[in-house]
Amino acid sequence: MSAEAAAVARAGSGLQARVHALRDEHCGLWESTPAELPALGPPVGLRRHFTNARAARRLIDGLAAEVESLPDGADERRAWRQAVRERLQRFGDQRLGWPCGYRRLLFADDFFEAARSFARQARAFDPELPLDGLWQALRNVWIGNSLQMLLDLPVRLGAGLFAYSMLYPLTDNLLDDPRLDRDAKREFGARFGRRLAGLPVAPARAGEAAVFRLVAQIEEEFPRRGFPALHDSLLAIHGGQLRSLGQHEPGLSDAELLAISSEKGGSSVLADLYLVAGAATPEQERFAFGYGVFLQLLDDLQDAEADAAAGHRTLFTRALERGALDRPAARLARFIGRVLERGPLLAGPEHADRKDLIRRNCLSLLVGAVADRPRLFSRAFRRAIERQWPLTLGAQRRLRRRAQGRLGRAGAALQRRAGARSLLDWMLAQPA
Repeated sequence: MSAEAAAVARAGSGLQARVHALRDEHCGLWESTPAELPALGPPVGLRRHFTNARAARRLIDGLAAEVESLPDGADERRAWRQAVRERLQRFGDQRLGWPCGYRRLLFADDFFEAARSFARQARAFDPELPLDGLWQALRNVWIGNSLQMLLDLPVRLGAGLFAYSMLYPLTDNLLDDPRLDRDAKREFGARFGRRLAGLPVAPARAGEAAVFRLVAQIEEEFPRRGFPALHDSLLAIHGGQLRSLGQHEPGLSDAELLAISSEKGGSSVLADLYLVAGAATPEQERFAFGYGVFLQLLDDLQDAEADAAAGHRTLFTRALERGALDRPAARLARFIGRVLERGPLLAGPEHADRKDLIRRNCLSLLVGAVADRPRLFSRAFRRAIERQWPLTLGAQRRLRRRAQGRLGRAGAALQRRAGARSLLDWMLAQPA
């Protein structure tokens, strides 16, 4: 190991031992979780499925009409947005069984303002960032905001959370650049690690300079001397990202694949925790790490077919080689609940709606993955989900296509009328 590499390793050693312990703990929790589908909700019959789907079609058509009739004045637009919010809330209350607390959590202005602020700053920082990169970064902002909600912190976008959320679209752009060979990408990873460790290093190209400016923004909000664990957490996710490249190699066991995904996902949300809180208790670290593990496993489930085609190995591609994905998907559904329910951190009744919001959102992503790729799951497994889900899987697919068509056309017309780069840019630029 070179002297510089040893310095990078020492810089992150304060947190790395805890990351490894948390990784091993969550791998053990996964292995001990039964591969049996948990209760997803109350039983739902055919009539309820039919009426829910009909109400969802009406909701989509109504929202498309609302978009097409958007008023021009600022006051009228605020009233319009409130009417749309009420329409969504009624649907959630009546058709999805949302608790009343969701009105305060899911539609809070603070979440919208954080997203809008992020979009504005992202466009100013990198006007050429593709829309999918913007969505990728915004997803991380929402994870940070959800941690703020769960931990009773003000929901806001700090400079550090913005910079961290932007890092991985920009580093992904560098690593995906066909003009750079493998050695150049490896050298970038080494320079990036030195920069995260606070060692002197110069960027080799314009894209790297932008990445290094983001690290400087984090250092400005959280100086290294006052927040050593935070900067260790950034090195931890960098190490997890580099180790995840090994998933392309053949011969890895299921346990090794699980460890790679757990470390990558857990350390990613652990960094989010430090960037929204500055410091963290062991129990908060444990929760954030587990949150990150199941989010990463959800990503792996959603990407199983694409990963298999690309030769990228995960627990789910390995399971796909053996047959249907019923057992790992059922285990993941149960694992999400175990992570959310264990420990004293969120045990009070005041946290019930918040935990339920996270659980429902993650289970919706899981069920959506089953609906999108029904051939990867057995008919019996799909039926077991539908018996306790508000919509059938087929209805979800049809409704998604309807929403893409109706709302897509309405949004495109609005986008042209407003001269916006994208509908997302337009939405997030509107007054509060």
